[in-house]
Amino acid sequence: MSSQFIVDNNGVGMHPTLTMKVDTTEARDFSQSDVDDNLTACVISGNNTVGMGTAGAKLFGKIVAVSTEVNASGIPVTCTVQARGVARFKYNTAAAPAVNQMVEVDGTGKVRQASAAADIPAGGHLCRGQVIAMDT
Repeated sequence: MSSQFIVDNNGVGMHPTLTMKVDTTEARDFSQSDVDDNLTACVISGNNTVGMGTAGAKLFGKIVAVSTEVNASGIPVTCTVQARGVARFKYNTAAAPAVNQMVEVDGTGKVRQASAAADIPAGGHLCRGQVIAMDT
């Protein structure tokens, strides 16, 4: 039996959002084109600062907007971050997560299956985002 209701939980629990500084490290910053392309997975990279991080870094949240104010290099000065709740991310197909696994950032604004660690199997780090649905 099909349902007349569509499951849409994106953004549930996201408020309040945070204003953070954008990491100015080359290839770790966020731009409006990244937001437009849904390359929005971020990490904490400094005091009140977020960036794309490096592959395997802990997922902090989702960039939902960048400021129109930019620095001398053209990098937005601040951004708005969804630091909790349900969010949708693009994922790295080479290390695609599965439902009920955990994720980490891949360093390009996407997420990937969480890496294995000495005491934690691949896909299982408790301090990283949990996958509740996949959309290929």
